[in-house]
Amino acid sequence: MNARSDEPTTRTAGRPGGRPRHRDTGEPDSAKRFTFTVAAVVTLLFLLVTAGGLGWLLSPGGPASELTSGAEETGEPDGTSAGNEPSDDAPAPEGTVADPGSGLSYELPDGWERLGDDEVPQEYSSYTVLGSVEDPDAFIVTGSQRFDGTESLEEAGLRLAADTAGTFVTGGGVPEVEPATEDGVDDRPAFGASVGSGDGDTEPYGRFVLVEMDESHGAFVLGLNTDGGSEASDAVDEALDSVGTL
Repeated sequence: MNARSDEPTTRTAGRPGGRPRHRDTGEPDSAKRFTFTVAAVVTLLFLLVTAGGLGWLLSPGGPASELTSGAEETGEPDGTSAGNEPSDDAPAPEGTVADPGSGLSYELPDGWERLGDDEVPQEYSSYTVLGSVEDPDAFIVTGSQRFDGTESLEEAGLRLAADTAGTFVTGGGVPEVEPATEDGVDDRPAFGASVGSGDGDTEPYGRFVLVEMDESHGAFVLGLNTDGGSEASDAVDEALDSVGTL
């Protein structure tokens, strides 16, 4: 039999599941201010970096501009962009041959075909044909010519008409070229000439127009019907009657 101690034993009872209490040591005010200052500086730097990144992304040379450039360049079917006025380099109307190389244009006859730039002979800047490309019944070419200052517009026109048409009309000989009256093309001096009768059934027929673009150079259009009949000759006449400048 054990003897009990006369002195009572004192125990501190804790709450079931309770966590021990910690002393609130308290953070000095200076430390709190330092922590707040660091956080504010970090936040400001983050905002500056983010703003700079967005500025570069949306800049004309940034990735966003490259991704949207294709959409901005896409215009309406008539050559204008959405919400903008027509540009100066809008494509020529359908059925019109516009040749920047010579600075001239003309109406393309029905049934004729304009060849691609890689199919145009080196001495010309545009080439349209009636019939097969290899052996056309008729064709129209445009080109440019430098003036050396020793010839008048008429003299240069007669010489060029004979040089360009002679290869096709007489096999390299000198064709009989008849000067034709030209009132000018879009207020520019012009000279015209013709070769052959124009019926297209008995002999080749051609038309030639030389336009003075400035004092140093001119632009020409040559249309020749070698085997297309009278309808091809009429088409040549209609095309050269419609010649204008770009």
